[in-house]
Amino acid sequence: MEEEQSEFRHWDQLLPDVLGLIFTNLPIQELLTVIPCVCKSWSKVVTGSHCWQYIDLDERSCRRLSHQLDRMLRMLITRSNGSLRSLHVSGLQNDSIFSFITEK
Repeated sequence: MEEEQSEFRHWDQLLPDVLGLIFTNLPIQELLTVIPCVCKSWSKVVTGSHCWQYIDLDERSCRRLSHQLDRMLRMLITRSNGSLRSLHVSGLQNDSIFSFITEK
């Protein structure tokens, strides 16, 4: 019985890169509100750069006010810690966010 259990890993023991890849399939709202509350290892992954290499805010952009979108983008791009590879967003209404994106 113990041999069978050793073949399986617990979710909190997965490598951060693997968890980050899995988490990219979740809506951003869940990544920001639910996942950090599950356990320490998940919180660490979601607050690190592993989940923020590909940011897609297109569907949410239409429903957000420009200052909220601006703030969310700044937070997510900062979390990506230079690992951002792709950004999809619409409805940006000022140049300061473009400057921020290019600097980061």
